[in-house]
Amino acid sequence: MEQELQNMKKQIKDNIQYLLDNKKLEKSLFLIDKYFKVVSFDPEMYSLKLIITMMKGITLDSENILKNVLEREPYNEELLFNLSYLMDKKKEEKQALEYFCKAKLFNPSSNVNVGDVISNFKPISSNLRILNGTIEIANQINTITKGLRKLGLEAKALNYYPSYLGYKCDYVLDINLYKDINAANVETKKLAAKMIAENDVFHFHFGTSLAIDYSDLQLLKKLGKKVLMQHWGSDVRMYSKAVMVSPNVKVKELDENTIKRRLDFLSKNISHCAVCDYELYDYVKDYYENIHIIRQCIDLSDFKLNNAKNDKLLIVHAPTNREIKGTKYILKAIEDLKLSYDFDFKLIENMSYEDAMKTYRNADVVIDQLLIGSYGLVAIENMALGKPVICYINEKMKEKYPSELPIISCGIEDIKEKIEYLIKNQDALKIIGLNGRKYVEKYHDINKLNSEIVKIYEEI
Repeated sequence: MEQELQNMKKQIKDNIQYLLDNKKLEKSLFLIDKYFKVVSFDPEMYSLKLIITMMKGITLDSENILKNVLEREPYNEELLFNLSYLMDKKKEEKQALEYFCKAKLFNPSSNVNVGDVISNFKPISSNLRILNGTIEIANQINTITKGLRKLGLEAKALNYYPSYLGYKCDYVLDINLYKDINAANVETKKLAAKMIAENDVFHFHFGTSLAIDYSDLQLLKKLGKKVLMQHWGSDVRMYSKAVMVSPNVKVKELDENTIKRRLDFLSKNISHCAVCDYELYDYVKDYYENIHIIRQCIDLSDFKLNNAKNDKLLIVHAPTNREIKGTKYILKAIEDLKLSYDFDFKLIENMSYEDAMKTYRNADVVIDQLLIGSYGLVAIENMALGKPVICYINEKMKEKYPSELPIISCGIEDIKEKIEYLIKNQDALKIIGLNGRKYVEKYHDINKLNSEIVKIYEEI
């Protein structure tokens, strides 16, 4: 039976070719339909039928043929390119590019170029359309996206790793729900095709991109899209460098070769990189061609000055990782001071972002971290609330930060003494807090940083 079908198929193809050469399109379609009465599904024969309907100018029939076949073979290279070509003829530019991208992402060995399929392809629209993703870091992609929208730009945020913190996002695809990494990779590629078709600028964070296997990076590069990779900390921080300026530092990734390989790969596909300060600059400077500083940003309209009215001093510490933040040293200092002083202490862990903010608003003093040597979003957000912040700032970073930085710097050696000083001098807390608010208004306000971020996009 199989051999008979193959013989029939060959005979029909030979006959069709003869008919096509003689422009007998109707007879060609008749033979194909006759074949499909025996064989229900054959992508090659569907492709022939597609060519004929396109030659006849019956675009609706062509589109229906393609979509029906793609339900059975959703990643067939030839069919996807044909559908892209068809959408281009219908002037449906986004759909044309989406099908082209899907064909390339699922068939990486393909040597078809976008110009071969889509006429007059333009990688960038007149008004920049921006996507931030694909992992939320301390509410940064949400804040940046909101800031860009205030400038009248079309900006969206995509998160593959939602957490208990509950940060807001336009698109969410929870990678952790997939038991099979290959299934997750398929879903990210499908979404990647859509996102590439709809956007001009791709601001990636924490070493992630649209596809789990990074297959989108080469495609974005070939299409001429604008790509910026922003690193945030443990994705690039190497112990051998960090310990030279912060002797007690802890890092999440101990295998520096893994970090170096990732940086080497990313920088070969992305020429522009961003970091939030000069601590991280040292880790990426030997890799990327262009490095930008984008300070951590917050929307100050979400952070009103809040003077706590507690009967007893309330000290708060919120570690996302106890070892990295030096939490054990803080807890020991608090335990010792409790023997001599009457105050309250709260440890924030496994709490949503909104609930954590409620606790911060009631705090008198907030302790960030004691080991890394630079400050992060916890410090910035609490300075914006007018809270005095304790955080270790190493000597190198003190030289790089603005001179008016009001953070109370201390390490594991003097954390107890610094907390005790604030317990004894509570009258000083208000002015320290006000100075913190002024500092954030000057250096971390998204309404001041958003135009700087757009300038970087335009430079890429």
